[in-house]
Amino acid sequence: MVIQLITSCPSSCLVRSENVTLCQGLTYIPAAPVTTKALIVIDGNITSVESFNLSLLFNVTLLRLSSNRITDIKENAFNGLRDLRTLLLDQNQISSSSISDNSFSELRKLQVLVLSNNALRNIYGTWFKNMKDLMRLQLNGNQITNLTDSSFGTACLHRLRSLDLSNNFISYIEKNAFQHLPQLKEMDLSRNRLTLIPDTFSHLPQLILLSLDQNQWNCTCKLCDLAFFLRSYVNSSTRLLKNANDINCRASKNPAVHNVLELTEANCNSDPQNFTVALKNKKINSYWRDVILVALFCFVGAVGLTCLVLALLNWKLQQGKANEHTSENCCCRTLDESQCGHEPRNYLTEGACNCHLTQENEIKVTSIVGSGREMPLLQENRHRATVKADALSIGLDAPLRSIQRANEYKKSGSFLCLKCRMVESCPQEPCETMSITNEAGALTKDFHRSITKPSAFDQWEDLQTTVLQELSKTDKGEFPF
Repeated sequence: MVIQLITSCPSSCLVRSENVTLCQGLTYIPAAPVTTKALIVIDGNITSVESFNLSLLFNVTLLRLSSNRITDIKENAFNGLRDLRTLLLDQNQISSSSISDNSFSELRKLQVLVLSNNALRNIYGTWFKNMKDLMRLQLNGNQITNLTDSSFGTACLHRLRSLDLSNNFISYIEKNAFQHLPQLKEMDLSRNRLTLIPDTFSHLPQLILLSLDQNQWNCTCKLCDLAFFLRSYVNSSTRLLKNANDINCRASKNPAVHNVLELTEANCNSDPQNFTVALKNKKINSYWRDVILVALFCFVGAVGLTCLVLALLNWKLQQGKANEHTSENCCCRTLDESQCGHEPRNYLTEGACNCHLTQENEIKVTSIVGSGREMPLLQENRHRATVKADALSIGLDAPLRSIQRANEYKKSGSFLCLKCRMVESCPQEPCETMSITNEAGALTKDFHRSITKPSAFDQWEDLQTTVLQELSKTDKGEFPF
């Protein structure tokens, strides 16, 4: 039964010779004679390629399965075709996922591979890893969108001469996409969606035929490198740029540039869309830069303000401590404050003044009172000398050591003590207490007298005379009350 299947051929197949088998409109791959060198099965409904009926075709060198509905290729489908030179799988529905890394691994003598007009979206170099003799590869009419270094990088296509990638959706080509094809002579990239690509052809020294027409070239400055290469390519006598007049600019900011060959660095312009994007990115970067600077300045200002407040608080605290220390040492009041009681030197009581009018303090008091009080002070010094002379004349045993004058001239309400050691501030009250002691410290007499404050400088002499008379009467034992 099997032998009859192998040796027989359907009625639809035409055997022109013992080496060629041609079939049409089949749903499977027929069993051809072992002597067949060319098996052609076209215009059928074959959906899958399997090793059945192919593994015994040891002598076949050409296999064509075009214009079928092939969607799946089994991993070991071509393992028996060791002498296969040409494989034509065009006009099918083969996708990238239906081809594995081992689908063509046994086709070591394959020279022509045609995968045109299928559903391929990506190309992987691992498909061609053992095809050292491959010279022609046709991938036109697919759905390929980009070509990267991995598209042919891992392939051993060192003898590849022709590469057809026309009529795809290619819009991106990496700069090193073709660097592993050193013997490439013909390349077709026409009828794609190329707009901006780098110069990917300079490292192909054997390239003599190139086609780039009917693309969507955007003639901006980014295309200057390719334009420079194409001008030098056209000027070479051994090279041909196919359809050079159709390499037109679909977009160009310079209306004078219509063809890629006319593009130079002098007349190129930046892409408006890219310029808008760059300007937008610049504005965004500027906005965030301003936000960061404002935040930084606010932080530094807050830290500086905090340090300033702390420094002021520390300075206030130090000033408070210094004032407290000074007030503990001396409780002297100003001339405008209330009267402090006259206390002996170095006698400390709570709330009492402990300041003594030294010679330095007398000078300071004179400076505080001001020029308006210089005359009363001079008058008081003359009066002091008069009192001393009168005391000696009436025979007092000792000079007056602690005469407290009750009412001295002071326009602002402050009084200067006669022969005392402090500046006292006394309220303007009419009643004053005076005491006179002798040298032994015994109390001789005290008296109270109401003395009114002189209202003018010419009353000061009368006041002095009155005080001296009362003192004389006191020494003689006469009291005014």
